[in-house]
Amino acid sequence: MEMTIHYAKNADDGIEASYLRNLPMVKLLQQETVDVEDWEMLLSSVPSGEDKLFWCLGCTSSLCALDATNFDDWFIYCRTVVDSALEACKIDNAAEERKNLLALGLAARTFNFSANPVTEDLKCADTLRSAGEYACSEDADIFAKWYVLCLFTVYLRLNFNENLRALTSAMGAMNKIRSRYRQIVERLPKMDAC
Repeated sequence: MEMTIHYAKNADDGIEASYLRNLPMVKLLQQETVDVEDWEMLLSSVPSGEDKLFWCLGCTSSLCALDATNFDDWFIYCRTVVDSALEACKIDNAAEERKNLLALGLAARTFNFSANPVTEDLKCADTLRSAGEYACSEDADIFAKWYVLCLFTVYLRLNFNENLRALTSAMGAMNKIRSRYRQIVERLPKMDAC
């Protein structure tokens, strides 16, 4: 009796590659140190012509960190992640203002505001304000600035009457970058939890 057996290679290699590609996100969600070498597999998946830093920070910020409970602490942690990503992308001349913008954007995109709403005692409010005013043109910066401005408007609404001028200014800045932000975010891979 003759039998034909069909087979293919198992998924071990694909699983390892997926794990390594998502390692920065996994470490971010667990609030672990993201080392420069942790970005290697994700960087190898950057589409041709894409902004590497945007790709790294955009993919890494695809999920919300439910265990982060203090935004100020989360921002400080996200600054270490941004520093690591900048080094991995070989960007060594980033200004402190840009680093703060990127870190606040990463923090704002991944923080669980539903469980831990913004309050008036936000310690990084001045940094948030200056990041919202940062002039930028790079995709990673526009992407981050959108989330910074979203958070900033929520913060300003806490004392609406006193912050009305700043609030309308921040909303105007959001309107100016909205179209570009939408074009940028469309380039990120879609995440689905399955």
